[in-house]
Amino acid sequence: MTDGDADAHDVETLARERIANPFFVLAVAPAAAVADIERQGQRLLAELAAGLEGARRYQTPFGARARTPEVVRAALAELRDPARRLAHEWWARGLAAAP
Repeated sequence: MTDGDADAHDVETLARERIANPFFVLAVAPAAAVADIERQGQRLLAELAAGLEGARRYQTPFGARARTPEVVRAALAELRDPARRLAHEWWARGLAAAP
C-alpha cells in the first residue's frame, strides 16, 4: 500500500466512524440523558427484532444508513463510556451543524 492508498484508507475509515456516530444511530440529541439513551436503544432493538421497517435506517448529515442490532449495541456501548461519549458529542454537534 502506498502512502496515497494509506491516506485514502484513513479518510474512508474516519468517514465511516463519523457516519456511524452513536447519536445518529440511536436518533438522540447529544444532550440526551443517559436514561433516555438507554430507553431509545432498547426501543430500537425491539423494533428491529419485530422487523419494523422504520427502525432499519438512520439519518446522518451524509444520508440514510442501515441500522442493525449490532450497530445499536455498539452505539450504546460507546455512549456508556464518558470519555468516548464526549468525543461523539463533539463530532455529532459539528456534523449536525455542517451545511
